[in-house]
Amino acid sequence: MHKVALVIYSTLEGPGTSAIYRTMMFAQELRRAGDDVQIVFDGAGSKAAAELAQPGHRMHTLFNSVRGDVRGVCSYCAKSYGVLAEIEAAGLPLLTDDRGHASLRALLDEGRQIITV
Repeated sequence: MHKVALVIYSTLEGPGTSAIYRTMMFAQELRRAGDDVQIVFDGAGSKAAAELAQPGHRMHTLFNSVRGDVRGVCSYCAKSYGVLAEIEAAGLPLLTDDRGHASLRALLDEGRQIITV
């Protein structure tokens, strides 16, 4: 069994759309194989999380299929990118464990391999 953290920094623009789509598909593949996967939205990825959580978004169904694997969204970044209200309304966890940011070291402490997109 693999322990993996998928950290999304991309936005849903240009090549970021494909990167996020493939990341969610990879999360499904890992879960099907019995691996332990968690997804973190950090930096500009906080905007992507807010968009994906909207029922009208074209990748919303895919997002919902991996929503149980979402560890959370960086609180500091959600504020910085102006999507904090949307993240809270969607009920996504906010991560604040490193001075208001999501802690990547905590993922390492859990023995996770970190993959960023």
